[in-house]
Amino acid sequence: MIDLHTHSTFSDGSDTPEELIEQAHNIGLTAIALTDHDSVSGCEKLQKAAKKYPELLAINGCEFNVDHPVDIEIIAMNITRLEPYIERQKMLQQYRKEACLTRIEKLQKAGYHITFEDIAYDETGQKRTTFVKPHIVNFLAQTGQLDDKESAYKTLLGKDGVAYVKIKAPDAKDTIDFIRQTGAVAILAHPCLIKLSKQDLFNEISRLKKLGLQGIEVQHSDMNNDDIKYYNSVAENLGLLKSGGSDFHGWSAHYGIKLGTGRGQLNIPHEYIEKIIAASF
Repeated sequence: MIDLHTHSTFSDGSDTPEELIEQAHNIGLTAIALTDHDSVSGCEKLQKAAKKYPELLAINGCEFNVDHPVDIEIIAMNITRLEPYIERQKMLQQYRKEACLTRIEKLQKAGYHITFEDIAYDETGQKRTTFVKPHIVNFLAQTGQLDDKESAYKTLLGKDGVAYVKIKAPDAKDTIDFIRQTGAVAILAHPCLIKLSKQDLFNEISRLKKLGLQGIEVQHSDMNNDDIKYYNSVAENLGLLKSGGSDFHGWSAHYGIKLGTGRGQLNIPHEYIEKIIAASF
């Protein structure tokens, strides 16, 4: 069993890369991918920690925000050269910081007590480099300004929320081209979260494939068993690689999800990462 979608303290997860490796080893995973949002800053730590467990394959990844007519995210899987990603994340992190500052301004106007300094540092006192919604939601909850963290993502930060901000990002073609040019594999993250009918979604994934998309997640914590069967059929019909992961964030977001098994329904085979590696260069 493997998990190819996880987040660490270098984006919006609650666990360090080292802690993710320890947990992956303890539950018997044979591979784990770190896919922080617009950041590869935790990958070196992931690889260093994984040396302790030769039987555990540690994969460098990155989940990119994408400017597209429908909300999508694309994962760069099996990154072997970090340098281009480190350079690109400088731009992407600036976009995220600008969006975060605007969200905070909107929240202040709505009567919430929060400043950028309130979320600028993580729980260990380290200065953050990537700013994402859970940092805001968790601060508001910790200071007693929220009753329900989960609903706040919609009521405050969602498209109809008082503090909604669209993050500036490169488009799908630019993102896919970049991933492929660096030798990694471009995977569509959690297609189950894309708000389209099944037929429209199939057509959208077909269009993304024409842009160079190489694979899709066919297992995710927000998929039930019927969804998993459906997305497997989509991948097979379109000739796309299969990937999958829990989207594990620890306690900071996506509550109730466990590493490896998600909400209990995930069982992602090792062959997925073998085929992804074979498609990398």
